Amino acid sequence: MLYTQVNLEQFDIQQARIKFILFKSKLRAILYGGDLDDAVLSPRENAFGKWLYSEALQKLSNNAEVRELEKLNMAFTRKASELISLYRKGKIEEARTGLREIEEYEEDLLRLLSLLQRNTAA
Repeated sequence: MLYTQVNLEQFDIQQARIKFILFKSKLRAILYGGDLDDAVLSPRENAFGKWLYSEALQKLSNNAEVRELEKLNMAFTRKASELISLYRKGKIEEARTGLREIEEYEEDLLRLLSLLQRNTAA
């Protein structure tokens, strides 16, 4: 049973990676002329936030990496809001250039998810 639980938690962590990629894709689509998806602007409703609040914080709330992921989610959601605001003000290139900062958040996110995966497998 413990083996199955660990595998499930590792699977959930893989899902978190996918959810962040989905978040980035939706943000990029908006900044390249797509329709606004209000979920991108919400830390609880964006694809990654849904995983975080429905899975990670419920199962692994005592884990320091999960709390750091929550802070990171707030930060990259706030940055996405700033980029969308720039885009709406006609500062399109500046907004698109800001996508690089989302990539920097991704490095931190992947590091934290890797640590979380190791800790839950131990």
